[in-house]
Amino acid sequence: MNPFFDNAPDHRKNGSYRWEQPAGRDDVIGMGTADLDYCCPECVKEACLAIAQENAYNYRKKPDSYFQIVTDWYRRKYGLLAEKEWLSNVPSTIGAIRIALSALTRPGDAVIMQSPFFGPLPRAVESAGCRLVENPMIRQDGVYALDFADFEQKLRDEKPSVFLLVNPHNPTGRVFSQKELDRLVALCEQYDVKIISDEVHGLIIYPGKKHIPVLAVSPAARRLSVQVMSMSKGFNLMSLPHAIVAVADPVLRAAWNDEVIPYSFGYATNPFSMAAAVKVMDGSADQWLSDLTDYLKENRDLAVSFLQNEVPGMRATVPEGSFLLWIDCSELGLENPAEFLLEKAGVSVNDGAEFGNAYGQFIRMNFALTRQNLQTALDRIKKAVAAR
Repeated sequence: MNPFFDNAPDHRKNGSYRWEQPAGRDDVIGMGTADLDYCCPECVKEACLAIAQENAYNYRKKPDSYFQIVTDWYRRKYGLLAEKEWLSNVPSTIGAIRIALSALTRPGDAVIMQSPFFGPLPRAVESAGCRLVENPMIRQDGVYALDFADFEQKLRDEKPSVFLLVNPHNPTGRVFSQKELDRLVALCEQYDVKIISDEVHGLIIYPGKKHIPVLAVSPAARRLSVQVMSMSKGFNLMSLPHAIVAVADPVLRAAWNDEVIPYSFGYATNPFSMAAAVKVMDGSADQWLSDLTDYLKENRDLAVSFLQNEVPGMRATVPEGSFLLWIDCSELGLENPAEFLLEKAGVSVNDGAEFGNAYGQFIRMNFALTRQNLQTALDRIKKAVAAR
């Protein structure tokens, strides 16, 4: 196991949202916001240093090599033969989704999405003047499954313009299979529903599962979809934002371009962001990502086993991808599990109510910590729950 990940900066001192300390405290372990505690691959620092040493930040076009590296990455990782013309980028994945909503909907349209859902996505739907239609996932034998009957009924009755797909799913960690994606796409094609696919958690995938970008699903998916991805979640590049948007269909791409071109993001590309993204996509960080995935799998298994055996009132869903645990705390009988853990255990997590009205007894917990910090947090949780 790579010991690199056993060390991390003190994020209480660098403005981290996740490690922000409540007034009067400096001992809280941050397990909320979805970023990593670890330093980036060394190649990221080298790529950014080259930009800093030049010390000139003029408007810059993306060279042909940029598009070649991105398309090669899609081919190498997923067998997707993307083309240069499909690609554009914006500084934010949520921003890309919001722009895509403007491109593919009109005010008053419905947008369907599986729940529980990541809080900023419903806000993006609402800010586009659209109405959110919820397709709740079903928890079966500890796994969240798609409810296709409900999905189709709502496509038929609510007539949404867009299906907002989140794959891997946040917060449940589901990685949808080829069969599931085929069925979702077929239903969207049948009911004339476009797809915006949020794939930002697609880099960390655990053994036995495979991330399939929506544009790699089928020709029908390429006709219907706007695909949004980023290197941020896999390589901890959240403060170097660089969302890559791919639109294969010429008509959809024209609609996307009509919305995005006025923002002039092509002139505003951050050279550090682009350099970091290119460097991790060219293969330089492949081994680092593999080592990270191994480390996170051990963290995941440790946390799930600990909660199951030592804190049985907290039922964790085992994620198939990413580094987030979705935990049902309803058996503990707490009014607000997130507040309880912060006050009594000194552990900061995401309140499940942020993911939908039905999830107030859930929490989302980030386990992308050093092993030592993760174990300390788990021990604190056990002690606090036992003493409640």
